[in-house]
Amino acid sequence: MKKIFLLATVVCLFLLGNVAWASNPYPQYLGGNNNFILVDGHMGVAWYLDRSSLYVEKYAPPQYIIVANVCTVDNADRGNTTISKVQPYRFFYNWDLRQMYIDRNGNSSWVYLKPLGSWAESGVSMPAGEMAFYLAYGLKFYGSQKWYDSYLKGYYSAFEPSFYEIN
Repeated sequence: MKKIFLLATVVCLFLLGNVAWASNPYPQYLGGNNNFILVDGHMGVAWYLDRSSLYVEKYAPPQYIIVANVCTVDNADRGNTTISKVQPYRFFYNWDLRQMYIDRNGNSSWVYLKPLGSWAESGVSMPAGEMAFYLAYGLKFYGSQKWYDSYLKGYYSAFEPSFYEIN
C-alpha cells in the first residue's frame, strides 16, 4: 500500500512539474538572440526588451531616465519569432522614493507604475522598466524589496529571482 501511495505521489509531482514548465511558453530570448530579453508575455503575445537599444538619457542620482526599445511578437507561444512592432519606452526612476514612471507620449508626461499593480495598469511597462534598470546598473529596482499588497494583506516581491537570470 505504501508503495502505491509513493508511486502515485511521484506521478503527481512529475505531472505538476510539467504543468509549471508549460505555463511559460515564451522563449527567454527572441530567436536565441540574447539582445532580445523576454520581459512579459500575455495571451500568446510576448514583449522583448532590445538590450542593444538601451541608453541612459539622465544619470543624476537619485534620478535616472532610461530609454529602450520593446519589441512585440504575436503568437510567440506558438514559436513565432517575427517582430510585429518596435516601440521606444522611456522610464524615469527615483531611487530614494523607489518610484518608477513611464513616459507614454514622449512629452515627459510621466505615469507612475505601481510595483504590484495589475497587468492592465503596468503590464509590459513595469517589467520592461525593471529590466532596463537592471541592465543599465546591475541593480534591482522594484525587485530589491518586498511591497505591501492591500488585497492579499502581505508583503510580496514584484519579481521572481529568475527574472534577473539573463546572459
